[in-house]
Amino acid sequence: MKKSVITHIVVMIIAVALGWYLASSLTVQRADIIKIEKQISKAPLGGFNKFASDVQWMLFINYCGGLDAVKAENVEEIYKRLNGILNNDPNHEAAYEMGGMMFSVRAPQKAVEIFTRGAENPNLKDNWRLPFYAGFVLTQHMKDSDDDKRLQKAEKMFRMALERNNSLPHILSALIRTRAKQLMKRGNWKGVPIANDKHAYLCALYDEWRQGGGTGGEVFSGNAVGVSTDLRPMLLVAAQKAKASAPNDKNILNTIDKVMDKVLKAEHLCAKCLNSYAPGDRFCGACGNRVVVYGTCPVCGNIMKAKYCSRCGCDDARAKEIINKRLERRRARMARPAVAAPVVKPAVAVPVKPAVKPAVTAPAAK
Repeated sequence: MKKSVITHIVVMIIAVALGWYLASSLTVQRADIIKIEKQISKAPLGGFNKFASDVQWMLFINYCGGLDAVKAENVEEIYKRLNGILNNDPNHEAAYEMGGMMFSVRAPQKAVEIFTRGAENPNLKDNWRLPFYAGFVLTQHMKDSDDDKRLQKAEKMFRMALERNNSLPHILSALIRTRAKQLMKRGNWKGVPIANDKHAYLCALYDEWRQGGGTGGEVFSGNAVGVSTDLRPMLLVAAQKAKASAPNDKNILNTIDKVMDKVLKAEHLCAKCLNSYAPGDRFCGACGNRVVVYGTCPVCGNIMKAKYCSRCGCDDARAKEIINKRLERRRARMARPAVAAPVVKPAVAVPVKPAVKPAVTAPAAK
């Protein structure tokens, strides 16, 4: 067989392999495009929509650079230019973020629309900033930011951001505060009247902990995506603030008792001020209240620093054995029949005769 024939065969095999790889890659890209196909502009650009979007973006940057600020008279022009960019390239992340932030103060409704549009784009499902910005504008810049529908939409956006990035505590904090606002407007939590905003925050945080299954202190978002933040320290701080805001409110105290029983039962906390105390402490160092002693050797009372007591050498098994022996001896002593005490006759009083003093005679006169 001639070398030229072999060379042609090898080239054909390589070409087929490259064609198969290119077709597979285009299929994947086509699947991504189909998701947003309805959003792409129908202008006859011959498939150069993305190129046109890049040109429009550069012109948009130049236009915005000549503005002093976003004002009522230029809001519509900015919005029109931004929509043109996003219609040609719905995956333009920078346009969503920059455009939405430009409108956040002067036209918050348009900002929420742009952020939400980007957040719901399936090709931008890893971007947590877009839903977070949408929720932030809904709760901070809207005139009716406390409206129920807006709060529900803000909660949805914050939860979406939390699902996409579970390592940022300010996302979780924003979500809990939004839920607390809803509880404040509702006025009760599972039939318990809400006393104040601190109480509402504690209730919302406890609900989030329960939604995660109530195990390990970790919270989980709606689709069971784990959050790396341990909620137990946050619940403790929220309980302390709620109690400090109204120390004698029965509704707050009942909620704190429920949180202590379900979440913080293993913690050693003062019942009065909810501050933690160290092993061996008999009184709380923060408020002086008597506390339940823990972490001491049951035999000698020394603080246990390791498995064995450093004073008497007992471990848990040995300590139990000694305590059981002591209890047995005590029970044995209590089981002995009582010995009747001897009857003591009362002493008879013997009359005492008064002593007679001898008479003193005067000396004879000389």
